[in-house]
Amino acid sequence: MTNPRRPLARDSTALVILLGCATALGPLSTDMYLPSLPVLVGLYGSDMATVQLTLSAFLAGFAVMQLVYGPLSDRFGRRRVLLAGVALYTLASIACAFAGSVEWLILWRFVQALGACAGVVLGRAIARDLYEGAAAARALSMMAMTLGLTPAVAPILGGYLHDWFGWQANFIAMALTGAALGVCVLFFLAESNRHINPQAMRPGPMLRNFGILARHARFRGYVLCIAFSYGGMFSFISASSFTLDRVFGVGPTEFGLCFLLIVIGYLIGGFIGTRFTIRFGVNAMLGLGAASCAAGGLLMLALQGWAWMAALTWHWFSLIGPMMLFTLGLGLTMPQGQAGALQPFPQMAGAAASLMGFVQMSVGAFAGIIVGHALNDTALPLSLAVAGMGTGTLLSYLLIVRRLARTPEA
Repeated sequence: MTNPRRPLARDSTALVILLGCATALGPLSTDMYLPSLPVLVGLYGSDMATVQLTLSAFLAGFAVMQLVYGPLSDRFGRRRVLLAGVALYTLASIACAFAGSVEWLILWRFVQALGACAGVVLGRAIARDLYEGAAAARALSMMAMTLGLTPAVAPILGGYLHDWFGWQANFIAMALTGAALGVCVLFFLAESNRHINPQAMRPGPMLRNFGILARHARFRGYVLCIAFSYGGMFSFISASSFTLDRVFGVGPTEFGLCFLLIVIGYLIGGFIGTRFTIRFGVNAMLGLGAASCAAGGLLMLALQGWAWMAALTWHWFSLIGPMMLFTLGLGLTMPQGQAGALQPFPQMAGAAASLMGFVQMSVGAFAGIIVGHALNDTALPLSLAVAGMGTGTLLSYLLIVRRLARTPEA
């Protein structure tokens, strides 16, 4: 079928929600089964670091495909490539549910990421196709708020599914979600790429495009803000279930409620961005977000460092409260950084989205692996990771983005 039967209008809120749902495949796949992670350690007779690789392997697959989906959609169109990715995601989710060992689960999680990545890359590229400047940032903020509902609901639903039906139910739910999204894309999403580039998949042009992007100073600044802020969030995703379980005694169902508070911070940041970006501009909102990320990370480190030195046992909110401040900054930083990075490249929006996502996911995967191997019976490894990534976000804004804002196009 070449065209959808009833394509959604460009100014339709439903279109933005559909794009938000496409980008939500990523957090759905990481957050829904988080309550099951401590149980998988015993089920597979493994250890925390190995089970955590089911998260990092997913992010590694995500990073690899970031470099493929953008040029692929520049060559063949966004809609067709998105449909193929969603189909792969659905099949891999079913395979994850029936994985007989932790090694097979790691492998199928990698394959699952190869499909899920299409939603993130192409959702952003489609938004860039349809919107400009502050309007693009506003649309991305609305998508971020839609996206934010996923990590709010997914761990809670995942905790209940785990308690009622076992850990496999989470992956069956992911497969059903992928199938439903595929149907919506098939019938309601029109092709948005008006600059089909027959050369986009050739190695020479691809490398030249990535070289142009990598040499663009402002692009680097925005991408580093995105990557460090996401690295802090993925550090929390990787370590929170183990840390909350071992240090604070939080179980699978209660874990979902803790994660809800984290997402509330993210939604507040997305709301602030939606409300004030057009008035104050992308860079001002990005600076506010970067400062919030740094403040949240450093506050978490101060509280957990004090608890460790004084041999105290804090309430779990001593971890969740600072992380809410961090995710408020994340809700501001991600859409503003994406809009700033993609804006100068209308002719290669797919390649720009790909390279941006590759750096973001690579930093996140690296942070997740490091914090996974550093986990112990304290909250210090997680706190150090979040504080470091938050500080990196703020320094990237101050030393690159703000410094270049007053200079001619770099």
